Amino acid sequence: MTAEEKHDAECEFTRNLLCGMVQQAVEDLRSEKVFMSKQLNAHQEIDRDTALHFIRSKAFQGICDVLSLPADKIKTQALKYESRD
Repeated sequence: MTAEEKHDAECEFTRNLLCGMVQQAVEDLRSEKVFMSKQLNAHQEIDRDTALHFIRSKAFQGICDVLSLPADKIKTQALKYESRD
């Protein structure tokens, strides 16, 4: 593997990782699962709170800017699920 190929692979890995973070945050906010286990419901609520914090953060905006993702559109879609309680 050449140095250029290695660099390209590292960039692709980083891009995929960051896109995965954004996708998971949106999915965590969309989730409507209800578990029999109080512990699993508590974990899901923590995931939703963490996702909400991430979506509203400057880090999210920065990631979207670097990856040329439509931050406002993603945020609007994700946050419409936030107020369903």
